[in-house]
Order: sequence, then C-alpha cells, then structure tokens
Amino acid sequence: MADPSRIPMPALYYSRVRATLIPRIAGFTMVALGPVLFVLIVLNNTPEVLFAPLVTTAAGSFIAFMTVTVKVDSQNVVIAFCDIFKRTLPKDEIATLTTDNAAGPSGYGFRYMGPGMVGYLVGGPEINIEMKSGKTVIASTDALSSLFVFWRPHRARREAGSASAWRQLILC
Repeated sequence: MADPSRIPMPALYYSRVRATLIPRIAGFTMVALGPVLFVLIVLNNTPEVLFAPLVTTAAGSFIAFMTVTVKVDSQNVVIAFCDIFKRTLPKDEIATLTTDNAAGPSGYGFRYMGPGMVGYLVGGPEINIEMKSGKTVIASTDALSSLFVFWRPHRARREAGSASAWRQLILC
C-alpha cells in the first residue's frame, strides 16, 4: 500500500507563464538561423566552426520556450524556470508576498538581481516573495487574483511617483 506521506499534495495554485512576444521572436529567429549557418559552413568548407549552428539553435530553443512555473500547495511554494532551475520555499518561512500587475521589463531568464535577490522572469505580472531570512525571490506569474485566495490582504501602498499599485499580502 502507498505511504500517505509520499503522495504528492494537490496544487492550490498553479501558474505556467511563457515568455512574452519579443524573446519568443528572438528565440525562433535564432532557431531558424542555425540551419542557415550550417549550410553556409558546409558550402564554405569550414568544419572547424560547426559548433556555431548547434549553439545558436540550442540557445534559441531555450529562449523561445522559456517558462516560469509557480505552484502553491499546503506546505510549499515551488518556483521553476524552464523546469531546470527550481526553488522550494516553505510557506512558514515566507514573510510577505508583493504583487505588481503592471510590471515593467526587468529582464528575462533566471537572474541574479542583487544581494539576496533572485528573479525567475519571462515578462508580465510578477510576484515578489520576501523570506523571513531577508532573501527575496521574484517570479513572473499570471492569474494574480486567484493567488489572493491563499493570502489575505494586509495593506496597500503606492510607491512615490509610481502609477502602479502594489498590494502587500501576509500569509494566512
């Protein structure tokens, strides 16, 4: 019989966000450029640079298909970038969760964003999770309103000179 502690918990919130239009176009362009480079290298009889189309095609595929997954269950928040870079945040170690519906382009990819701050970004709305240890994790997500079901509103604040409203939430 299956051990109940080994059965995965159902997700209370699940979001999988693909890259916005600009990086997807850039990625697909790089994928298309790979075979063109391969043909040019073969025609010019320069096999020593055959790695160029392979790198171009692989990097383009990674950029075109990059995703961020945010999964919330009863115990953890799991954030994954392209299902390669994953971070599990225990709910009891999360201090605050801040959201921004009108997030500007703060970059794309798995990013170091300063001391104690890591970003999993593909564009669009973002969540900012501050841990009790002082570390911060930023992730692109969608359906922010359904995420509010699991956190209760604490207070709203406006940044000076900023047109976007930030909501700060504390774990229930």
